Amino acid sequence: MLGEKKFRERLRQVGLFASLLYLTIWLPLAAVIYLPFWYHASCAWNGRCAVVGEGVVSAGVAELTAYFRHQGELVTRWSAKEKKHLTEVREIYDRMFFAAIVAIIVLVVTADCRAMRRYGLFNTAIVVSLVVVLPFFKTFWMDVFHPLLFDNELWRTNPSDLTWYLTPRTYFKYTIILLIALTVLLNGLVALACRRIGSAGDTRRS
Repeated sequence: MLGEKKFRERLRQVGLFASLLYLTIWLPLAAVIYLPFWYHASCAWNGRCAVVGEGVVSAGVAELTAYFRHQGELVTRWSAKEKKHLTEVREIYDRMFFAAIVAIIVLVVTADCRAMRRYGLFNTAIVVSLVVVLPFFKTFWMDVFHPLLFDNELWRTNPSDLTWYLTPRTYFKYTIILLIALTVLLNGLVALACRRIGSAGDTRRS
């Protein structure tokens, strides 16, 4: 009986840790992929966007974000190859969305502020460690990340593709930096909120 209790507690802690880590990564990612802000922001320093013009960029970004949200189709100068690849990407995002729903449920069921403060620090260390890929980002992006996720080369772009202008490789590099920063911020906010909740509880008990 005692062993079973320890197992359930360990399982609860693993669920709490995993759900907190996943959600604090997924929420910033969801903002990046489902909202147009980051695409437009990247165009401010991405010289390629100017080549196709503001009108094409605005239409392309609006269509892309709506497509990922299942609220529209890709009709502006997207190539057939791009459409196939973006369909694959959307399927991945869909699975991540449903995984986020599961993570929310697990987090609610297992919520424990004392543990969440501790796991927030672990999460920060894990996410910050991802900066090691930045000096070798091209190799990571071309030879590791895409071959791992896709069994084709539809992801490779050229100047005839709209994504070549909207999302060059530097876009994804800076997106990783943004996600790391926002994930660290979210975990910090969780730790701060739990600390205040704990302090309020200590005050009431005293």
